[in-house]
Amino acid sequence: MKTLLRKLKNNLSKTWLRIKATHRRRALKGCRKIGRDVNVGENIVTYGLEHVEIGDSFTCGDRLKIRTFARWNVNLYTPSIRIGRNVRIESDCHISAINSIIIEDNVLIASFVYISDHSHGFVSGEELDEAPFERPLYSKGPVRIGRNVWIGEKAVILPGVTVGEGAIIGASAVVSRDVPARCVVAGNPARIIREL
Repeated sequence: MKTLLRKLKNNLSKTWLRIKATHRRRALKGCRKIGRDVNVGENIVTYGLEHVEIGDSFTCGDRLKIRTFARWNVNLYTPSIRIGRNVRIESDCHISAINSIIIEDNVLIASFVYISDHSHGFVSGEELDEAPFERPLYSKGPVRIGRNVWIGEKAVILPGVTVGEGAIIGASAVVSRDVPARCVVAGNPARIIREL
């Protein structure tokens, strides 16, 4: 009898976890393309998912914020976020695009990482009289993160940056320039501290 009750409890537990996972996956339902075996944390914030593609075996922690903007005030954009296979993003990350962000296969992104291809305005003196949220969004270029990259906690990847394959971005690094493949970068602004 105890064995039967234990099996029943295990089956109910597995069923409950599947139902919960299915419910959380619905947070990404509007994606242009979404792969198989996608595991999503809780309290995901999304906007413009019709411009987002996610590959197989994607995992993200709680409170991921993933947004694309095809329009901001009167300005129109052509945003795209493409996430490859076997990408893991930990909790409290923010990814935002008006241009293009590509995250290739096998990338690991720690918690509290910010990746964006744009800013509010051109950072000119004339704009300072306008509220930041009223300024047009401006992109200095797309962001590309190569295969097998590891991005440490609280790192920031700024517009126009390419991170080469196998690179490691140190915790709290602010990446404002391209990172060569197989290098470790750290600091603000991020600099190469080791070549692998």
